[in-house]
Amino acid sequence: MTSSNLIEAEEIAHAIEAFQNQHIVVIGDVMLDCYVHGDVERISPEAPIPILKQKNVKSVPGGAANVARNLVHLGCQVTLIGVTGQDSQAKQLQEALAPLPQLTFENIVAEDRPTTTKTRFMSAGQQMLRLDDELSHPISPTLEKRVRESAEKKLQDAHILILSDYAKGVLTPHLLQDLIALASEQNIPVVIDPKLTAFDAYAGASLLTPNLLELQRAAGESLYQIDEIIQFSRTVLHQHHIDKMLVTLGARGMLIITPETSSHLPAHKCDVYDVSGAGDTVISTLAACLSCSSDLEHAAHIGNLAASLVVAKLGTACLSPGELIAAGQHDLPDLHLSAALLEIAQWRQEGLRIGFTNGCFDLLHAGHLHILRSAALQCDKLIVGLNSDNSVRRLKGDSRPIQTETIRAAVLAALPFVDTVLMFDEDTPLELIKAILPDLLVKGGDYTEKDVVGYETVQANAGQTLIIPLLDDYSTTSFLASE
Repeated sequence: MTSSNLIEAEEIAHAIEAFQNQHIVVIGDVMLDCYVHGDVERISPEAPIPILKQKNVKSVPGGAANVARNLVHLGCQVTLIGVTGQDSQAKQLQEALAPLPQLTFENIVAEDRPTTTKTRFMSAGQQMLRLDDELSHPISPTLEKRVRESAEKKLQDAHILILSDYAKGVLTPHLLQDLIALASEQNIPVVIDPKLTAFDAYAGASLLTPNLLELQRAAGESLYQIDEIIQFSRTVLHQHHIDKMLVTLGARGMLIITPETSSHLPAHKCDVYDVSGAGDTVISTLAACLSCSSDLEHAAHIGNLAASLVVAKLGTACLSPGELIAAGQHDLPDLHLSAALLEIAQWRQEGLRIGFTNGCFDLLHAGHLHILRSAALQCDKLIVGLNSDNSVRRLKGDSRPIQTETIRAAVLAALPFVDTVLMFDEDTPLELIKAILPDLLVKGGDYTEKDVVGYETVQANAGQTLIIPLLDDYSTTSFLASE
């Protein structure tokens, strides 16, 4: 059975709102993904190979660490448990993870193995060579015990467990079974991205998310037709007491399989630029949705959409909530002040408290959601003033905004706690505030009430001003820096 890909921005926004601050534990093979960028202008005289003239080097979290990074950018609280070496790459990985808000990295150091590092040499956006520095033999029983003990503590208040297996030796079959049992004792769902060919190591999991190649390796034969994929997957579910399976099929989309049903989600049309880390984005988005009891098919639709967005980015990348919501937006909101004023007048007749806040809201992130949700709790109707593209450029520079004013407005309008979005072209929303005369003026950040634009206007109209503390380290600038 084929399922439609259509998922509305409002559905995505509700899902994102639901999983904000959910605690997700990620255990698996952490890595450092290193990108060496340069130009190729000539062939080496020593051998028929291109000479890469290095321009810059960038390192980002990879493997299980990239799953954790994706979850943090979506707004989840994350505990990451992994094993690194005692080397400079481990230090780089820790430094890359340190700025991420709401992330705790339980790093278990192994003296006898390096930090798994993948170095990609890039020119003109294309990979020329990948160099892997790793040992993939199983970790020692002593390290297994330390991972298990850390997991036991962190699972006590977790909503879901992700086991991110890259077959680099951390998730041994014995440890996998211990972790699944620990989660099962506390009724915590377990989502696993598998790499081992023997799927019995994942027995008892809630959801397995192999790609087609991984499934074929487990089957020991080529699988291509949908019917044969479903048949083998159901055999795995039955034999190993796994609840469900989601098989990613690349350009053919995704296949959801349960013991009784199946559903095929076609892939979204997109430009594929780089598939690095796409599976990490899928499993993190799926798990975030499932952490708050979302239906698997609904979660898969969002994960499918996320995959189509992340493959259009270069390197190991993440998505912001605003990018996901924007991708599901089909209708644009009415941004005309005249129509809004009529609606506001009706709200006043009904005795409703009207709140107002404003900002650029470029690449809407978890920090934005925190401010908007907190503001909505203090009023009956929340109006958001949005800087136009021209206004953003004057404030932030010519490289901003990343998303246009129409997209930013549509994303905000899709949020369940935003009632009206109004755009302003000036540097401040003062004229908008004078027209609306809100009962509550809300601003996030290190302001005093009297520093907020519109404070005097609202105060003179017997209104109030509220300052909401920011979530630490969430900003569009920091998100772009981590990409």
